[in-house]
Amino acid sequence: MAVSAAVAALTAIWFESALTESRRTRALSDRLIAFHAADAALGACTAALLRGTARYSSAHASRGELQGEPHGQPQREPTMWQRMPALAHPDAFSPFADWPMAAQPPRCLIEAWPDADPPDGRAYLITARGVGAQASSAVWLQTQLAVRGGRVVAQRWRRVAALHR
Repeated sequence: MAVSAAVAALTAIWFESALTESRRTRALSDRLIAFHAADAALGACTAALLRGTARYSSAHASRGELQGEPHGQPQREPTMWQRMPALAHPDAFSPFADWPMAAQPPRCLIEAWPDADPPDGRAYLITARGVGAQASSAVWLQTQLAVRGGRVVAQRWRRVAALHR
């Protein structure tokens, strides 16, 4: 009887372990789907901007509400992408009609960044959001782009860890 109880307990532990690992694998799969969707959207939106076929936002918020800047200070970075609901701005768009296994297609927003313009060029902040199979698994990626004469002269990439607003 003790052996049967031990086998039953061990079976329950193995089952719980397998269930936990299955959930962990599903969450990783969701994050990978979201990451690849955001990465592809970032590339497609950058290419569309360089071709001149993408619309971009050049709107500025009032200076007092920009990333905690004191009133009258210059804008450090565009913040339209941080506004909620996320990427619902009229200039945001989906570069793809859908994305395999994603709950919704990736979206991106291109913002002009006048305070970072290189001489004789333009600077942009491009934000892309990809979603996994669950809408709650979203990945945000950004690239900071400086363009002169239709050519990229500087580019920096970053992952947005969290969006708090």
